Amino acid sequence: MATKVLTPAQANLELAILNAESEAMSSSDFYAWLKDLGLPDEVAIRLKGVAEITASVGKRVINVGKLILIKVIEFVKAHPNMAAGIAIGAALGALVNTVPLIGPLLAPIAAMLGAAVGALAGHRLDKATDGQSQNTGILAIGQDVIEIATAFFKLLIDIFNLTLNGASIQGA
Repeated sequence: MATKVLTPAQANLELAILNAESEAMSSSDFYAWLKDLGLPDEVAIRLKGVAEITASVGKRVINVGKLILIKVIEFVKAHPNMAAGIAIGAALGALVNTVPLIGPLLAPIAAMLGAAVGALAGHRLDKATDGQSQNTGILAIGQDVIEIATAFFKLLIDIFNLTLNGASIQGA
């Protein structure tokens, strides 16, 4: 995966464009958009609070929280089955935690394994849905893990690029 290196001027322009996109959506519109995605009221309200986090970049105030949420939601839309698989794996870990005595000991392991297996299964479903060829053979799991890691770290890099350009976070 090639990483593009931006000059400070290019990074400033990209940040200004992303911020303009996030400002185009009012707080109530953002809440309505979250509700349209099917999120429960409690989750949408909490995410709306995250969306209100800002950062000072030079003389501008950037809606960092809203930008991060938009990037995460884009990622989930691009990988819906993988996101569902991870959520099911995490739920499995929470369920194991309810087992008396050994549950709290096994829950972290169950959550980690459940999320990993769920991510792999979801990634394969996403590829099948998109009509992409499936990895086969003994190396298939490793190839899928690399593809998942690449997608995740691209998201992480996008988020870091949004927030770490000399910004001071406010509202957290």
